[in-house]
Amino acid sequence: MSIRLDNTDAHEINETLFRLRKEGRSPGKSGQVLTLVINTSADGYEQAMDGAQAAGEMHPSRILVAVRGMNNDAGLNAEFMTERSAAEVIKLEFSGEVNEHADSVLLPLLLSELPVVIWSRDLAPDDPGYCDISSLGRRLIVDSMTTDDPVATVRTLARNHRPGTTDLAWTRLTRWRALLVAALNQVRSQVISAEVVGPPQSAPSELLAAWLKMRLGVPVTRTDPVSSYPGLHMVKLTTAIGDVGLQRFSPIEASLSLPGQPDRQVALARRVASQLLSEELTRLSGDEAFDEVMAFLAAEEQS
Repeated sequence: MSIRLDNTDAHEINETLFRLRKEGRSPGKSGQVLTLVINTSADGYEQAMDGAQAAGEMHPSRILVAVRGMNNDAGLNAEFMTERSAAEVIKLEFSGEVNEHADSVLLPLLLSELPVVIWSRDLAPDDPGYCDISSLGRRLIVDSMTTDDPVATVRTLARNHRPGTTDLAWTRLTRWRALLVAALNQVRSQVISAEVVGPPQSAPSELLAAWLKMRLGVPVTRTDPVSSYPGLHMVKLTTAIGDVGLQRFSPIEASLSLPGQPDRQVALARRVASQLLSEELTRLSGDEAFDEVMAFLAAEEQS
C-alpha cells in the first residue's frame, strides 16, 4: 500500500509524514539512526528500491528515493511506501526545474541531528566523488561499476577523493581481502610478486591490485581472464616457498591453494547491491582502508 501526492512540495510531504505517524501508519522517528538519500535515474529505480528495503530492515531510518530527470508536468511527485519496509520510505519524482534544485527539496525532509548518507546509485558526473546533492551529507556511496568505464571512474575518484566517499566496487572485495590476509598469516613467507586476473574494465580488480601493491610493496600485474566469467577471477601471490592462490569457480565458491597443502573450497558469494549497501551503512564515518587506497592511486598517477 502507498500514498501518493502529485505536484507537491516539501511542506506537504512533511505534513503527510506527521499525519501518518499520528495515525500509526509510519515507523516514525523512534529509534531511527540516519537519513539515507538514494540518488537514482528512472532506469535504476527498482534496484534502488531493493537497496532501500534492505537498508531499512537493518538500519532504522528515513529513506528518500530521489528519482531524477522524470518527464512529467509536475515538478515533484511523492509516494509514501507505508508497508514496503520497516523504515520510512518516500519516493520522490523530480522533473523540470525542480530537478535542478533537488537539494533544496530534500533538505527540509532530513532528520535533524542524524547523519545523512547519500547513495548515488547510477548517476556518475564528471567527478564521481561529487553529486549535486552531496552538500546534504558527508557520507557518499558511489558504484564505479555502473559507469561506462569503471577503471577510469576509479582513477578519477582517486584524484578527487573526499573522506567519507566510498565505492561499492571496493565493498565487493571485503571477503577477497579477508581470505588473502588469513592465507598469508598461515604461510608466513615473504611475497615476491602478485597477479590479479579479471576483465580489463573490472573496477574491483583494479582496486585489489592497488591494495596489494600498497600493502605488500611488490610488483602486481593485471591479467585478462581466459573465460568470459564476469568480475574478478583469481589472485595469485608468489612467495619464497610457493604460490598462494584464490580462484573463483562459481558464483558462491572459490578454491584456496597454499604451499604444501591440498586445495580447499571457501565461501565467496557474489553479492547484490543491496547487500553491499547494508555493509557500507555500518560505517557512517567512511572507510579508512579505502581512503588509503585512493591516496595511493592518486600519488601513483602523479609520480
